[in-house]
Amino acid sequence: MSESAPASPAMPDADQRLLSALLAFVAKHPDPVMGRFKEAVAAWGAGAEDGSWQAVEPAHLPAADFLGQTLSSATDETRPLLALFYDERASRKWEQSYKKTDRLVGDDMLAGYGFAEVIGKWGPFVSHRVRSGIGVWGPDIDYPLHRHQADEVYLVLAGSADFTVGEAVLADQAAGATVHVPSLSTHGFSSGPEGVVVFYIWQDGDLRETSRFS
Repeated sequence: MSESAPASPAMPDADQRLLSALLAFVAKHPDPVMGRFKEAVAAWGAGAEDGSWQAVEPAHLPAADFLGQTLSSATDETRPLLALFYDERASRKWEQSYKKTDRLVGDDMLAGYGFAEVIGKWGPFVSHRVRSGIGVWGPDIDYPLHRHQADEVYLVLAGSADFTVGEAVLADQAAGATVHVPSLSTHGFSSGPEGVVVFYIWQDGDLRETSRFS
């Protein structure tokens, strides 16, 4: 699959820049865990229903404004992708998976998190085989233990968090860390005092499944 999406006169340059940066970041990432995801990301548009671009209306969340505060804690490897998302934060659709009425996560999380999808069922680059984008959590936010069918990886771009995956506790995972979450593994995290920004990838299963909480 080429790094260029199908041409469209309506496609914003920002979408193509983010797609190209995302694909390059994954392709050159040295962690062996990424080998599980590289093929799916590279072939994001190979499915019968995949490979097209769709317009996605921007939507703001306060978490997007937090990105600028995290740049200083990024590494030389993670900063370029983080900076690109920061520059394009106003053109992204920032979302949340949960609502206050769900009573699944705390008010602290609802007030301070958001994600922006680039590749996926609802992202600008349509894929039913892989979902990828950026997630932002402000300082000292608890993301309760949950699970979903998709195989997932978090790549910490900035800040830090204490992750739990199954029985393992992975403390103080800072910029550059890779956290793999196998399918249906119970997992969650608590963001550090500076918050955490992650690049995420989902593959397999329902890419928009609502997580089940333990």
